[in-house]
Amino acid sequence: MVRKTYKTIIVGAGISGLACARSLQERDEDFLIISENVGGRILTSIDGSANYGVFFVCSDYHHALQYVKIKSRIKLSDFCFHEGEKTYVLFEPKLIKYSVQFVKTLKLLYKFRKAFRKFRKNSEVMSQKNAIEKDSFLHELYMQNASDFVQKRKMQKGTDTYLSKALYSTTFSRISEMNAFSYLQFLLPLITPVYTFTFEKEKMIQPFQEKMICGYVGDVTYKNGRYAIKADGNIFYANNVVLATQIDWSKKFAGVKKTNKPVNTNMLHVRGIPKSIVARKEYQLFAPPSSVQVIADLKDGTYLFYYGQKHPPLEKFFKDPHIITHKYWNPAGTINGHILIESNRGNNMYLIGDFNVCGLEESYITGIYAANQIINSK
Repeated sequence: MVRKTYKTIIVGAGISGLACARSLQERDEDFLIISENVGGRILTSIDGSANYGVFFVCSDYHHALQYVKIKSRIKLSDFCFHEGEKTYVLFEPKLIKYSVQFVKTLKLLYKFRKAFRKFRKNSEVMSQKNAIEKDSFLHELYMQNASDFVQKRKMQKGTDTYLSKALYSTTFSRISEMNAFSYLQFLLPLITPVYTFTFEKEKMIQPFQEKMICGYVGDVTYKNGRYAIKADGNIFYANNVVLATQIDWSKKFAGVKKTNKPVNTNMLHVRGIPKSIVARKEYQLFAPPSSVQVIADLKDGTYLFYYGQKHPPLEKFFKDPHIITHKYWNPAGTINGHILIESNRGNNMYLIGDFNVCGLEESYITGIYAANQIINSK
């Protein structure tokens, strides 16, 4: 029989909720996780061979790398760019005329990466909102539109020709929709090695598996110094509550009125024979206004096919296409905007996840932050 009262209840078992649980477990804290699934947006195919959600990890993911198995490196030479009916790769003569712009971009990226890594470290002991506001460089980037940022530095042509397609494939957004912080963050793979991976879920949850129950949380209320969490007809009580779910669900309990704009995408796992348009390189990157965003060759005769609202004809890209799985990611993230949300909501409530900064490592660290706050509150 599951007991009903705990020191801490974590709602949601995505990477941030699991990170919080892992940190609490290491300090022998009392907690319970309630979640409908394990992994959140780290979703794989039934056989575990394909990642349907988070697709790659960076080499500097200090925390998250402990629980993934690295597969293959994603190289810049693996990309093919699509603009209308035109296709081209990165290393072509036309790249030379953008060399000055790319040098500018690289210098900015190295400066940003240094500040970003410091931000990650600070975010373990302070909220992401405070960590960004503490750094004037990062805060200015977060509050600036990416299009204005690029135009001011005279990097428009090179960005439109190459970088916009890379960003469209990873953020499902146009540059005009992004802030400059996200613009630079999602270009970090230009200077930081990235890899496909397998999430080692069992390794992650094994130490606290008995502290997890499957269920849907329908209500969270605070009264007389403790929380009541209603889940599938049961009521659980806790002194601390950690909301580790999508922001569109948790905001009503956390008193959040405004959030950044969510981005959505459709994913198809497709089996088929590639036509020449997708046979040139391993990753096909498309430009707005194309409904197709990215096509990734999984090297087993199957492909991941991401697109917006309009279902494109698969026959344009494959012979005899067969859809294995369809997944609509709604949201795939909330990265477009300039709203910074405080994680510490007062009364021992913590809001964690990717609502301020998107990324596997960044979400993980919000879980560490919440755990540290709970541990230190003693």
